[in-house]
Amino acid sequence: MSTIKLVDSHTHLQDSTFNKNRQAVIERARQQGVEQILVCGENISSSEAAIKLAETSPSIKAMVGFHPHNASQATTTGLERLKKIATHNQVCAIGEIGLDFYRNLSPKEKQHSVFESQLSIAATLGLPVSIHSRNAVQELKPHLKTFAQKSKLKLHGILHCFDGSLELALDYFEQGFLISFAGPITYPKNTELRRIASKLPDESLLLETDSPALPPQGYRGKTNEPSYLTLIAEAVAMARNTSLREIGRITTLNASQILEQHSSDTE
Repeated sequence: MSTIKLVDSHTHLQDSTFNKNRQAVIERARQQGVEQILVCGENISSSEAAIKLAETSPSIKAMVGFHPHNASQATTTGLERLKKIATHNQVCAIGEIGLDFYRNLSPKEKQHSVFESQLSIAATLGLPVSIHSRNAVQELKPHLKTFAQKSKLKLHGILHCFDGSLELALDYFEQGFLISFAGPITYPKNTELRRIASKLPDESLLLETDSPALPPQGYRGKTNEPSYLTLIAEAVAMARNTSLREIGRITTLNASQILEQHSSDTE
C-alpha cells in the first residue's frame, strides 16, 4: 500500500471500457495511494451512472453535466433533469462542461447556450464546475468571468486537462479556478507544459487521469486508469523540483478545499 495520498480530479470511470474490471481498477488505484476519484458526467445517462458509482464507495464522488460534444442533447427537459440530479448528496460539481471548437460535434451557438445554462445551474446550487476547453480560449473567458462573479464560492472550479499558457493559468487562478494536469504532462515533447507546472502557485494545482483517455507516457495506446495518477504526480514533482509526497500533499489539500466548500455551504 502506498503512503502517498492522491486525488484523481477527473475520470470517466463509469465508461463501458471498465465494465469488466471496474472494481479491480478502483482497487489498483487505492493501492497506489489514490484516496479519492471524481467521476464526470457527459450527458444525463453518464451523469446518473456517475452518481450510481459514487453511491458504492466513499472514495468516489460524482460530477454531472453535458459535455460540449453532447450539447445538442441538452434539451430544456434534459437541463431540468440535470438540475434535479445535481442536488444528490454524492454530486460535488457540475462537469464536465465547456466549449470544444476543435471537433465541433455540436453547433457553436448550442455549445454556448448550454454552457451558460449549466453555469447558471452551478451558481444557483452553489457548486463548482469542471471545465473542458479546446480551441476555445477566447470564447471561454467571458463565460467564466461572469460565473466567477455570480458564484458564492471561494473556489469556482477546475480547468480540466490544462494545455494553455502560463499567463492564462495565472489569470484563471486569480479568478478562483484551479489548474489540473493530466497525462500529457508526462510526454517528452511537452516541455512547455512542465514549465507552466513549475511556475504556478502550490494552491492552484490539481492532478487527473481523464481515464480511460490520455494515458501517461509508458501506457500510450492503452486504457488509462486512476492508478497511473502517480506517474502524473511524479512529472509535476520533477518539474517543480520537489518530492512526490509533497505534490500529493499539495494537490490533495487543494482538492479537499474545492470539494468541502460546497458541503459546508449547504449543511
